[in-house]
Amino acid sequence: MRHLLLPFILLLTGILAGILSGCGGSGGKTLAVVGDYKITVEEFEELVPPTRYAFPTAQDEFDGKRDMLDSLIVSRLLIDAAYEIGLDKSEELARVVLANKDKFLLNVLAKREIADKVDASEAEIRDFYNHLEYKIRASHIVVSDPDTAQALFERITSGESFEKLAYEYSIDPSAKKNKGDLGYFSWGAVVDELQETAFAMESGEVSPPVKSMLGYHIIKLVDKLPDEQRQEFDAMKTDIERQIKNRKSLALRTKFFESMEEKYKVTVDTTTCAYLLHKRETMYPPMLLETLPRNDFDMDQLDRNEKELVLATWDGGQMTVHEYLAQAQKVPANIRPDFDQYDSLASLIHAMNRPNVLVTEAHRSGLDSDPDYVRKVKLFKELTMADLMRNDSLPIPPPPDEGMVRQYYDEHHDEFTTPAKVHVYEILVSDELKVRELKGSLTSLAAFQEKALEVSERSGKRVLKGDLGYIHKLNYPDLFDVAYETPIGSIGGPVVTRGKHSIFWVVDKIEPELKDFLGSKREIFQRLTNQQRHAAFAAWVDARKEITSVEVDEDVLWELIDMNKYAAVDTASSSE
Repeated sequence: MRHLLLPFILLLTGILAGILSGCGGSGGKTLAVVGDYKITVEEFEELVPPTRYAFPTAQDEFDGKRDMLDSLIVSRLLIDAAYEIGLDKSEELARVVLANKDKFLLNVLAKREIADKVDASEAEIRDFYNHLEYKIRASHIVVSDPDTAQALFERITSGESFEKLAYEYSIDPSAKKNKGDLGYFSWGAVVDELQETAFAMESGEVSPPVKSMLGYHIIKLVDKLPDEQRQEFDAMKTDIERQIKNRKSLALRTKFFESMEEKYKVTVDTTTCAYLLHKRETMYPPMLLETLPRNDFDMDQLDRNEKELVLATWDGGQMTVHEYLAQAQKVPANIRPDFDQYDSLASLIHAMNRPNVLVTEAHRSGLDSDPDYVRKVKLFKELTMADLMRNDSLPIPPPPDEGMVRQYYDEHHDEFTTPAKVHVYEILVSDELKVRELKGSLTSLAAFQEKALEVSERSGKRVLKGDLGYIHKLNYPDLFDVAYETPIGSIGGPVVTRGKHSIFWVVDKIEPELKDFLGSKREIFQRLTNQQRHAAFAAWVDARKEITSVEVDEDVLWELIDMNKYAAVDTASSSE
């Protein structure tokens, strides 16, 4: 049963992460039927987070998706069993669902306002791909206002150093280290306005100020080269489509948040701010006051009534001094506004309370009766029931006794044996004749170490005079067996490793050592306990499948795999 090899916690981690952040699937085709319940393509794509690594073959990807589908099938078996014993009426379940409802409201709001509006046409994908012909190296200076940007541009065109001005004026935090240098990058790596300008420039050219969501940029194109990372269109199409959608999502998200900031405008209570600043000035002597930041306040210096003063209000909510100061500790001091910078303070307070604002907007938009929201809440409830069923309601097998633990130890000595180790110094070189000559000429460890310092080619080890420390078979498979058979105080080799030739001086050996039973007892007990529970759960699943029909449509599962990317890889491999 392959699905039982997967961590069952998938139900409430990866799966629920998919509910909270996913945008839903792309079709109502049925992948599997468990009893009367249909697991659709849409549900599968919503619940199973996409993998972050590439599969070597289409069959490997299919096997991975099949394992995930098997886990969803098991969750359905657990849900059916949970309904049978009335877990759907559990008070604990009701508390968990209530605590998470707002998350699903936000998910549906994001889907309606952002995800449903994002697409990538064939023409857009092709245009993006065409831009990948080159990679560029560029530098930029970014400032917050257009007048400063224009003045800096004029100074650069008059001959002043771009790098010097970037170091002095750019608000990009990295400019103090790289003087504005962005390094080499391909199309899609930076904001639209910056890349559209930079890729249209010639080497050495400096652009007039360009506005983006980050500020006002002055861009200098340093170099333009063919991009060797560019592959055939079919091999890159899926990734390009994803990048385009991500960029559009970011733009829509930013625009939506700006509209919410305008709709739920935060009004800072200037009287409260003035009170805090006045109290601050009366608490400390002037010399000490000058050293303290104006954007923070020692909460211990406030009494209960002062902490409950309202600092800001908006349509549907408010924030007290205590709430603000508690959250402000998580904000970097360099971007935290002073208490008399009312506009900046309002923006920060809105950002702090954005989830609450968005929940208010979702309720007012009627999304709490949206079918997608109702479905997500029900699915979350059922998956939580599955977790409760799995961990709290199924029979637990009795723990292993002393005899079982001892028997496992006696039958698996290899698992409790510390492997042999050999302490060696090594010289690794490309020339086989040279390494054989060295082996015959070096007669002491000191001479071996000096020669290793001079000629050894193993990265990072030359400065250590070739000292590899204590090696074992796992981390040095090419060297270990020969080194273990070489007497202490002797040179072993040569051995071919990494395509080069290695000789080594054996300094010491540590023989394999069996851990004593008492020291291994706790580990064995836990291992056997886990094995018994997995076996009991597997038996339970098998028993449920005997009374529940389960059908899987593997043809539909294959349709979820983009065969073009594997065809492109096969074509490239066959042409080599």
